[in-house]
Amino acid sequence: MEHGAILVIHLFPFTNLGRRAAVAAAVASLSLLVGAGAQLPTATGDVTLGAAWAQDSNISEEDVIAYATSILEMDAPRNEALNQIRTLLTGTGQDLASIDMSCTGTANLNQLPRNLRNSVRTIVVNYCNRASDIVKANGLRPQEFNAITAAYPQDPALAEQIRAAMVELQQQSANGGTQ
Repeated sequence: MEHGAILVIHLFPFTNLGRRAAVAAAVASLSLLVGAGAQLPTATGDVTLGAAWAQDSNISEEDVIAYATSILEMDAPRNEALNQIRTLLTGTGQDLASIDMSCTGTANLNQLPRNLRNSVRTIVVNYCNRASDIVKANGLRPQEFNAITAAYPQDPALAEQIRAAMVELQQQSANGGTQ
């Protein structure tokens, strides 16, 4: 990780229903995009964002694609980490949802039984390092990833762009990387 760079990633458990709902919302949002847009190359093919690209955002189309790609690529490692932690917590009475497992907020792991803290911390740190590598491999610096993460909740157009990019990337992946 770059000196002084902190990647802010949360290990939130998503249920399949939650992911389906997010994808459905993203698919519905894609219907709002009209006209030809920029084609951006990704590992699975080109992603075309519609002409409805928000011009008031200072975040480039390339960065949105890199962000969306990173989020999708983080899904499997995040689920793996959550499952490992869930297994460790089995029978302890600890609720996974009550623990803040962000990459920058592991201090609350002190609420875990002493014999589990280091194991859970190791899983979180390993995931966060892997997530950072994913972000960098997709052409973003951790600061850029964090800026987009901070910006999209307050910027509906940016959130829409991210959802649209994620849906298109998922559709391309399901079609074997072709449009």
